Amino acid sequence: MKKTILLLSLLSILLNAKTIEATYKISYGIFGELGLAKTTLEIFPNNRYKIKVHAYATGIAKFLSSNKEEFYESYGFVKNNLLIPQKYIAISNNDYKKREKTYLFDYSKNKIFLEKHEKKLITKYDKDLQKQQSWVKSDSKEFTKFFASNDLLSLFFNIAHIIPSFEKGNSYALKAIGANKDNGKLDIIIPKKEAYKELEASLNTKNKKFIVSIHQKIFSSSNGELFISLNSEGFCDKAVLKDVLIFGDITGEMINFKINKG
Repeated sequence: MKKTILLLSLLSILLNAKTIEATYKISYGIFGELGLAKTTLEIFPNNRYKIKVHAYATGIAKFLSSNKEEFYESYGFVKNNLLIPQKYIAISNNDYKKREKTYLFDYSKNKIFLEKHEKKLITKYDKDLQKQQSWVKSDSKEFTKFFASNDLLSLFFNIAHIIPSFEKGNSYALKAIGANKDNGKLDIIIPKKEAYKELEASLNTKNKKFIVSIHQKIFSSSNGELFISLNSEGFCDKAVLKDVLIFGDITGEMINFKINKG
């Protein structure tokens, strides 16, 4: 669920604003609302930036996921209107498990250092059937198998500068920390002919449209394909993860948007 919510929350944003906030509602077929995601981008006078995403389950999804909550953060600097990440943090929590990953970018060596922390709640019963609970911790440090000059947050805020044309039939192979766990690969696809008609029918908007594919399963959407619509200001106004299990599509729609230029 985390990549779905994250991708739904992050599409091209104007970098001359000081603070930008957007909130998205995530829903799924007959189950209705699954969760909310709030994204904040801050650009500071010294050309530093900070992106934060807070995503959390609501309603029945909150109960079924044991209060699932996720945080994503990207820190770095702005150069030539691009966000250059230096640190990326991904946190996933529920009532029984807590995970935190911190990625540090070393551009001089083209390496990314990864530090992981995990806690699991273990439940045991003594001979009197009294419940005993304790948290078990594990930590690790390593380098990632690949290097990328973007994390998933910075990439989507950079996308308007990275993609030269959204003409039908174009596709672009990109890479980001936080996308495919094995190689970071994802594709931006602007389909044509019948595939584009399907994209139009799914999004039902007159705005700019494309597909993001991360080449791994999100729920049971086998290739992790997300249909995206951008409004006239370049913001994601609707996104659809197609054919999830037997209940239809997961849909994300912007419900609030605010720019503070300082």
